[in-house]
Amino acid sequence: MKEMMESCYTYGGADKDSYNYERYILKYKDKLGEELFNKVYDEHLRDLKENYLVENNTYTDCEGLTYSNLVKKS
Repeated sequence: MKEMMESCYTYGGADKDSYNYERYILKYKDKLGEELFNKVYDEHLRDLKENYLVENNTYTDCEGLTYSNLVKKS
């Protein structure tokens, strides 16, 4: 779940009002149970927002797809 949150955060956001939350993150609620899901989600999203930056367009592959990086603040 944390890895998926990191990907979503990097590519469009992981907040509850985002498409990514509904499409990719919410499915973990059934696997983890509501209490654990909410705890992990809240703590990890807070950590991402407080401690990481998104660097956009850090790499372009041979097909022209552009990638971004999640970088820990120093």
